[in-house]
Amino acid sequence: MDFHSHRLLKSSAILLALLSISAFSSNVSAKDSGNNIEIKTNLDSATEPEQSGWSSSKKYRHDIPIQFLGINDLHGGLERTGNAWFGATKYPNAGSAVRLASYLDNAQSSFQRENKHGHTFRVEAGDMVGASPSNSALLQDEPTMQALKAMNFKIGTLGNHEFDEGLGEFHRILVGGKPTKHYNAAEMAYPHRSSGLQIVISNVVNRKTNKTPYNFKPYLIKTVKAANSKKVKVGFIGILTTTMPTLTTYKNYHPYKFIDEAQAIAKYDRLLRKKGVKAIVVLAHTGVATQTDAQTKQTSTSGPVVDILQKLYRIDPKNSVDLYFAGHSHQYANATVGHTHLVQAIYSGEAYDDIIGYLNPKTHDFAAKSLVAHIFPVLSAKQDPTVKDNAKVTAIVKDADQRTAPIVNQKIGEAAIAKNLTGRDKNNQYFENETGDLVCDAQLASAREATAKQNLHVDFAMTNGGGVRAGLAVKPDKSITWGAAQDVQPFGNILDVVSMTGQQIYDVLNQQYKNFGNGHKTYLLTAGLKYDFTKNDDQTQPFKVTKVYGNDGKPIDLHKTYHVVINEFLKGGGDYFNQFKTAKQVATAGVDTDVFVKYIKDQTKAGKPITAPKLDRKHFVAGK
Repeated sequence: MDFHSHRLLKSSAILLALLSISAFSSNVSAKDSGNNIEIKTNLDSATEPEQSGWSSSKKYRHDIPIQFLGINDLHGGLERTGNAWFGATKYPNAGSAVRLASYLDNAQSSFQRENKHGHTFRVEAGDMVGASPSNSALLQDEPTMQALKAMNFKIGTLGNHEFDEGLGEFHRILVGGKPTKHYNAAEMAYPHRSSGLQIVISNVVNRKTNKTPYNFKPYLIKTVKAANSKKVKVGFIGILTTTMPTLTTYKNYHPYKFIDEAQAIAKYDRLLRKKGVKAIVVLAHTGVATQTDAQTKQTSTSGPVVDILQKLYRIDPKNSVDLYFAGHSHQYANATVGHTHLVQAIYSGEAYDDIIGYLNPKTHDFAAKSLVAHIFPVLSAKQDPTVKDNAKVTAIVKDADQRTAPIVNQKIGEAAIAKNLTGRDKNNQYFENETGDLVCDAQLASAREATAKQNLHVDFAMTNGGGVRAGLAVKPDKSITWGAAQDVQPFGNILDVVSMTGQQIYDVLNQQYKNFGNGHKTYLLTAGLKYDFTKNDDQTQPFKVTKVYGNDGKPIDLHKTYHVVINEFLKGGGDYFNQFKTAKQVATAGVDTDVFVKYIKDQTKAGKPITAPKLDRKHFVAGK
């Protein structure tokens, strides 16, 4: 339930200027006029740079070589692959935990060959779990945590998806506790083992006690030793986006307060410096965006992370934050803001961060200008056969597959043709996809069935694009499995039926274009209604809805009350759709995952194999 602008590259010219990412330009610098802070954007390729630039040299012979390997937004992607976009360069079928593990090992081995006394930290920037494929989700993401352990990740922070089932459930799988409620038989039989991952989070506190929950630490200090016994301390600060009320349900976020990111970093940066720690790393689940100017073709780095760092520099121009690992926005990023290196490695193991530098035992900080940051794609075996799959992680994934196979491979229905339905990675120019529209159709049908005895007619369905996590996979024999359906709708959100006036419906449909204008890039999918929209001469809302009508072609009445089925995430104002918070709940209609599975079963049983919906629910009208 986060934004995925790197997936929007194939949008039409209508939305291209607002949302697309074009070719990168190397080493582009800019200065923020309000802060006079230089922002520099860098370009990486799949080829690892020559180690001569990173190895020990006479200049750093008295310093300690250090490497940071980072990931973000794994989302339980044990086997999931996708297109890794580095600007306009695409690396197809990148990712998977198995390949990621091998690439990390190779990167560390390469570093250690040149720096025998160097030290490597493996870190993560949140959303390791949640919105996961079936082989991880059915086992409460415990295989993912075990894969992270096998990959030697020791330090991490929280993402919004760590709250999907309540922070208590994430803490349970983190430490290897027994389930507190009954899940499926496969999960109950799974070995519950500690992940060994230390969580740092400085800006999340319990609302009642003002203390960091579950004994997580706001910061960690790690001591690195040189061959000559000299030592340097490295500090790690954890941060979570303060937009949490838009990213999870009320019951999951309300127990906590979310402190301003820059203020929290500044607070603990000062504290660490007082303790003699000057080499400081921030692990932050906060997003970053990369954009290319259509005329100059130069790429710039912006977004919440840049805003946070600029505020940090205003609070404390002498801050010692040297390295900032970002997450949440699922994009490539490699930049510097002031003296701070900023990196983000796309998502789902499609890439990894590789930062190398030197620690100066005299200054207790990174040696001046010694940090070199790169992002590398995790290439498929076909693209890079020289890298072999990691055996330990392969065994974890194979075990998860075997345990979940009886559920995942269960056939629930059939498609009309043996072809996958498109997902959000293949949205059309108006942000519709076949699977998303099918999900809305399923939710509308289920809501009508659930409320039939209440003499309550449900008119429309709406869902957020980020809640439809994948396209619907169809096997060569046209069969659809339970696992394929669960991959589409993994959250288990309750569906609420709410009453809304026609005016409120107009307002919420326009809200998505206000979200575009505000840089949030969240959108809605619908069933039972269609609408026309056109360009709007307002940068804060670049498009506006001009006409909303039912499937019968009749316009809705602004003053009439309609019933709409939405998920509980939207009902709480998730994905910046605050308009839904004013809607009155009148009924419930099941759980989204179960509803989607049942719809596929029912349609097939009725002799109506699943077909791809026609993408005609959003109609752009030019010249108005």
